[in-house]
Amino acid sequence: MIERYKEYLDFLDSKLEKMFNSQAPFIKCQRGCAYCCKEGEYPISELEYIYLMLYYNTLDDTLKDKINENISDLLNQSRKKMYECPFLVDNICSVYPARAIICRTFGLISYDKSDKKRIPFCINIGLNYSDVFDKNTNKIIKKAEDGTEPVAFNIDRTFLRSNKFEKEFNIFFGEDKPLIDWLEEEFK
Repeated sequence: MIERYKEYLDFLDSKLEKMFNSQAPFIKCQRGCAYCCKEGEYPISELEYIYLMLYYNTLDDTLKDKINENISDLLNQSRKKMYECPFLVDNICSVYPARAIICRTFGLISYDKSDKKRIPFCINIGLNYSDVFDKNTNKIIKKAEDGTEPVAFNIDRTFLRSNKFEKEFNIFFGEDKPLIDWLEEEFK
């Protein structure tokens, strides 16, 4: 199933690359930015977690030790809904090739389950879409200087992990829960 999941991720990454490219004038994400990794819940499916941990097992021992320290610190804190991702090391995702779907899609305007546009929170710190966003009205107010229009995409994680994709790629995402819950089961 892991090979089929890799095929799905190749398919998804190809689609996401086109989406991010179409929104390039608005995207300010870059290596080391990591604001999206500093405070989240990181909901992931069982399949995503297995894939992430398989990749984690290939990392060198020094990096794994740092991640293990982060995981231990996280699990020993009083339980918070929002927390820093323990795979973030020196503001870099240590498991980037195996990152979860929610991580792959973050940064674009998306539609939620009720077809309402969801703008990435980094807009509030001067990053993605901030140049065309009016904080007073809480709306996108203009196009980019080159005429590119900000658009929303159907990249909600429940859609991207739906039966449609499970059937098409012959995979099963399994249970969905916050990353910390998966880590607690494995590391406590």
